[in-house]
Amino acid sequence: MLSTAGPLAEPDIRFKTLMESAPDAIVIVDQFGTIVYVNGKTVQLFGYAEASALVGQHVEILMPLSLRGSRRSPGDSLIASATQDIRGHVELCGLRKDGSEVSLEVSMNLLETSQGVLIPIAIRSVAHRTNADVRLRQSDEQLRFILDSMPQKIATTTPNGDVDYFNPQCSEFSGLPFKKLRGWGWTQFIHSDDVDEHVRVWKQSIITGDAFEFESRFRRHDGAYRWHFSRALPMRNQAGEVVMWVGSNTDIHDMKEAETALHVSEVRYRRLFEAAKDGILIVDFETGMIVDSNPFMTGLLGYSHTEFQGRQLWEIGLFSDRSASEAAVRSLQDDGYLRYEHLPLEASDGRLVEVEIVANAYREGIHQVIQFNVRDITERSRLEKLLHAQAAELSDLHQRKDEFLAMLSHELRSPLAPIANAVQLLSLQQGTESRIQQQSRNIIERQLGKLEHLVDDLLEVSRITSGRVQLRQEWVSICGIAEGAVETVRPLMEQRRHELSLSLPMQPIWLYGDPARLEQVITNLLTNAAKYTEERGCIWLSVQRDREECVIRVRDTGVGISTALLPHVFELFTQAERSLDRSQGGLGIGLALVQRLTELHGGTVEAQSQPGKGSEFIVRLPLRPEGSLPAPPIADTGNQSARSLRVLVVDDNADTVLGFSMLLKSSGHDVRTAHNGLTAVQAAAEFRPHAVLLDIGLPGLNGYEAAKQMRKQPQGKDIVLIALTGYGQDSDRQASKDAGFNHHIVKPARFDHLLEILATVDERLI
Repeated sequence: MLSTAGPLAEPDIRFKTLMESAPDAIVIVDQFGTIVYVNGKTVQLFGYAEASALVGQHVEILMPLSLRGSRRSPGDSLIASATQDIRGHVELCGLRKDGSEVSLEVSMNLLETSQGVLIPIAIRSVAHRTNADVRLRQSDEQLRFILDSMPQKIATTTPNGDVDYFNPQCSEFSGLPFKKLRGWGWTQFIHSDDVDEHVRVWKQSIITGDAFEFESRFRRHDGAYRWHFSRALPMRNQAGEVVMWVGSNTDIHDMKEAETALHVSEVRYRRLFEAAKDGILIVDFETGMIVDSNPFMTGLLGYSHTEFQGRQLWEIGLFSDRSASEAAVRSLQDDGYLRYEHLPLEASDGRLVEVEIVANAYREGIHQVIQFNVRDITERSRLEKLLHAQAAELSDLHQRKDEFLAMLSHELRSPLAPIANAVQLLSLQQGTESRIQQQSRNIIERQLGKLEHLVDDLLEVSRITSGRVQLRQEWVSICGIAEGAVETVRPLMEQRRHELSLSLPMQPIWLYGDPARLEQVITNLLTNAAKYTEERGCIWLSVQRDREECVIRVRDTGVGISTALLPHVFELFTQAERSLDRSQGGLGIGLALVQRLTELHGGTVEAQSQPGKGSEFIVRLPLRPEGSLPAPPIADTGNQSARSLRVLVVDDNADTVLGFSMLLKSSGHDVRTAHNGLTAVQAAAEFRPHAVLLDIGLPGLNGYEAAKQMRKQPQGKDIVLIALTGYGQDSDRQASKDAGFNHHIVKPARFDHLLEILATVDERLI
């Protein structure tokens, strides 16, 4: 307790100076709580303009209303506190003049004077300290919020390693509350195979104060274990002592699985790389230098793996020189792909290796690389060259075969032509010939027809295999074509005494096709049925319309087709087993030709048969829309009387010339003959023929050249030139057209066909 000898009413200058220099606000009140003195710090702290505004006021003016005592004994509380000699500091709340509150630290003493008891009060603002506490509390809250919101599992421990905090992610992951995880309880959700080493390393960090790092498996709430990376750092005070540890646990399970998968992939890649049966070079994308090679490249070129490293491609013979190598790398940098075939490489021992190279640029991690796949094609190239040589040889053989067939057809047809003419001449004498002569002529006609058919089939082989069958399409009635085919095959059927049933529609069915080829289809099917049907058997031919198709059926009661042969019946040279007498005959071409010609018309053909129960062939041909059908043909009622023409017959076969001469003369024509090209040209100049029957294969000047020279004669442009030849391929027809021929007739020619052509000669030329 303080005491003084004099009153405070008249303080001396030293006292005032002392009060004004004090660091705290000083308020002196009397025993009734009335302020008798305040220093400048008090005026400033409480926001008053001058000390006189406070002196004489009750001290409660500096207190909030909630702290003010009873006004009946205003000084009791202060005196009571002062008499207790409070020397400590009491935190109170003060009231400023503007009504705002301020945190204060207050200390009081009791001062006895001659004038009475005075109470000096020392007041210090602690607002700054309160703000710091608030900020510290807010900082703690922010830190806790950050830790709670982090995806990792965060923990803090005491210096000895006991966990005193886990963020919610730990409980969420483990399914355990904090009270079961605090201390050392966290070890229960570490995998049993990892926990001992994890704890050992953790304790070692506690002892040494070094950072803790470890990978272990943590058990999730559903029982699944996931790999985590745990890391803890010590927090130290100014003396360097560890005051706490802060640790984090990061889920690296997916990353670890990806690393494992990548490792497996790399192992698999390396295994494939090492075991590949093609050479592989890995090249730097920027420099073009080799960075890796597989063992196959060592075996291929004889360079070791080390010798490949750091080399340019041209240095191992992959390209001819540096510029070619750099150009290839630039192309790969721009386009990402390159391919070379039949590239010769030189091995370390000087031998040449022929290779095929495919190069690709691709990204490997963060870098781009170029991979060259090198395949040894030395043996393949040798086989390819051998194959090309064989193909050339086969092509030459094929060409020679075509030439042989063309020559064979000519040689076969040349003798057939005079025979056909002779038969035609004999038929003109039907009224005077004996029964034996008539039978003999019929035999010759039948066998001549067979020979013609065989020669035609033989020549079709070349057309079928080379795809040179061409159609001359026009509007035709399929009924007329069917009747024509029946007439062609009728002699064979009559010979074998077959019964033919023909079923044709009442209304005509019009097709857009090649009439000769369509008749050939039906003729071949009927011929096939006749050949494989025993005597007195039955054959059916029917034609009908089925929606948008024309359906042609040829059925017989013949021997049928075996199950094994049926899928191959339309293949070239395919036939059923023959008996030693070869009674069926044929070359195995007819049905193959049927299929090819049908397909050229946009149709299909199928075969149905059972051994011993006959066969049926069904041809389906597409029909044109009704609006595209041709107008009905107008019958020619004009009288075509025979006109006498000057006809020049040229052939090196004397029998052919004689036969045609006799036939033409019997028809009333004036005939001149020649046996070679040169005399033919001379005869044309002298005889001035209306028409010329001209053989192609003439000695000396051939038929093509003879025709060209005849066209150059004054009257040559008006002559009807008819090529009469054994050459019947499409190329032969085109050649005769180019030489100036109007018609191309293949031997043996039908005389009625020849007469039809002669009937077209312009009357003005006669």
